[in-house]
Amino acid sequence: MRRVQAGVARAAEWMAPDEVVKQVRQDYLAAARWLQDHMLSSWQAQAKDASMVFSGAYLKRFQAILTHYRAAGFPRGIGVLRADHEVTVRQFSEDGERCLVVDQQAQRRMATYDARRHERIATQDLGDCAVVFQMRYDPVMERWKIDEFIQELPLGWGRHRAARRIRELSRMPTEIGRDH
Repeated sequence: MRRVQAGVARAAEWMAPDEVVKQVRQDYLAAARWLQDHMLSSWQAQAKDASMVFSGAYLKRFQAILTHYRAAGFPRGIGVLRADHEVTVRQFSEDGERCLVVDQQAQRRMATYDARRHERIATQDLGDCAVVFQMRYDPVMERWKIDEFIQELPLGWGRHRAARRIRELSRMPTEIGRDH
């Protein structure tokens, strides 16, 4: 682990060696693919394999959803998120067991499938976004797992240099709108 200066505030953060960062990125993308590939699987199959890619609060939430499906039945429509992922790994904990992943998702679309027939019903464009997850290393499985959803970042995040400045006015111009 090494300390690096990052961001606009120049606050130092812990960073892992490049090979660890690469493994975090690969394990995160594998978890995203697992979600995409297994959403139409039975709740039993999902429950069996979820702990291979999830841990902590994320795993508990996923298991709670599956428990609801077991009790109430699968919903008629199942959404499968597909996107192009650009993954940045940051903010390792001092012990190196946790870090943050910023996933800038482009071309996001939600494909909705009929759960019984596995046929696509509709596809919705969701627009681009960036989401942040906490990853945790599992020493037994020797892999990183999605541990917690942190937040969705606002539009334009990471592009603050290119953003135009907002001009603040202390009073309204004398000629404005239809009164001109």
